[in-house]
Amino acid sequence: MLKKLSLGLALVFYSFALKAQDVQIDTTALTILDNMSQIFGSMSSVGFESYTSRDIAFSNEILVKEFIRNEIKIKGPNKFVSRISGEKKEEIYKYNGEKVTYYSLSTNRYAVADAPDNLVETLDWLYTDYGIEFTAGDIFYPNFTQDLAENMDHIQFLGVVTLDDKRTFHILARNDLISVQFWISDEIYMVPKKIVLTYLDRSDFPQFEIDFANWEINHEYPDGIFEFEPPPASKQITWITKN
Repeated sequence: MLKKLSLGLALVFYSFALKAQDVQIDTTALTILDNMSQIFGSMSSVGFESYTSRDIAFSNEILVKEFIRNEIKIKGPNKFVSRISGEKKEEIYKYNGEKVTYYSLSTNRYAVADAPDNLVETLDWLYTDYGIEFTAGDIFYPNFTQDLAENMDHIQFLGVVTLDDKRTFHILARNDLISVQFWISDEIYMVPKKIVLTYLDRSDFPQFEIDFANWEINHEYPDGIFEFEPPPASKQITWITKN
């Protein structure tokens, strides 16, 4: 998601609206984001749930909301499992360090593909070859803060706010195509609580919002949850790249 900002993916805040043009890169904001990235970089495993809402075109420039729940477990440098539940989908992706498996619970079909031997390259490969993105997966990239700074014209610390009764750092980043707001918890483990993207290159300014919950840090996930066994009567299909 955010890693693709440079590829063209695509708020006005009371007094901040008048000051936005004067601010380029706020070092306080970068420090908070970098601290978050360092915490992720030191983890041996992480799990979380995300609840996503996004505006999608319906008809005659009318937008409707689509809601998706995603449960993710990541272990070490080369394992993950993701279960995605939406209004029109129920899917599981598994990566065991060698292969990625896709399984649709609604159709009982699955596909398997050889994958790179690490998580960073695998997530990028899934997006590049298959057009598959995982919820904010790029915040786990080692160079996340650097990439964000290179692709944004303004990065600004908006202050400390209360979200779900917790102290939270509010940060805004934007360029001509997109604005991104981060709410990052002010706790020992600095993790994102919410991310909102607003696409500025469209007149209807569609939004993409992610709420995070139930973070698990350094849990002992068994290797078996990252392996896939075809369910009874399931059918294997060919996984075709988008190219």
